Amino acid sequence: MRRPIIPASKAVLAIVLLVPFAGAAPAQSVILTEPTVVALDSAADAAGGFSLTAHVTTRQGAGVPGGSIQFIDETTLNVLGWAEAASPSITVASLPAGPHVIRADYRGTDAFLPLIVEPSQSEPLILNVLSKPAVTLSSSQNPSAPGQLVTLTAKVSGEAGAAIGAVTFRDGSAVLAAHVALDSCGTASFTTSALHDGLRAITAEYEGDGDHAPAVSMRLEQDVGLALLPDAAPSRGM
Repeated sequence: MRRPIIPASKAVLAIVLLVPFAGAAPAQSVILTEPTVVALDSAADAAGGFSLTAHVTTRQGAGVPGGSIQFIDETTLNVLGWAEAASPSITVASLPAGPHVIRADYRGTDAFLPLIVEPSQSEPLILNVLSKPAVTLSSSQNPSAPGQLVTLTAKVSGEAGAAIGAVTFRDGSAVLAAHVALDSCGTASFTTSALHDGLRAITAEYEGDGDHAPAVSMRLEQDVGLALLPDAAPSRGM
């Protein structure tokens, strides 16, 4: 049986369109930034230096996960030291006397991508470094007899001009005279006849002022009566 012939005018044309499949687009990381705030404070230590501490937090008050802090003296343009945010304190052993403008720079960190912790600076902190004066102590009569008048004189000398304030005289830990005012030359004197017999350990403690740090003299050994004792009689042989 013969199949019918379809005229060309009625032929069906099938067109297959091949559309390329692009597939899923690669995922893109979203970078998050966290602004920070730095607060700087200081405290004097027992050795005469200063400790500087920078408190770095986010704007919401949370701690930062890492990063380093640079401490800068804007007055001298010196870097005083570095610290990690986890332990953000340094100790400065000595600075020239006078006012210093201190700043703490938090460097930020990108170690926790996609989170970037942004850098920030503290407000300037004014640090007034006091001059360290020298205190010298002298006696008008050494050795002295028991009950004899003795004048003790303390002289306070510093690089920041004439010292003002007062001095306390001590015999060991006992106070001989408290808060004796310095004169215009930085000198304070105290006269007494009540020193105990023996070798006395006298010191003068300067209380400090707005420009000078407190200071203590070297110990003065005041001989009361010992040098005046007669020598022991020599022994005589039989």
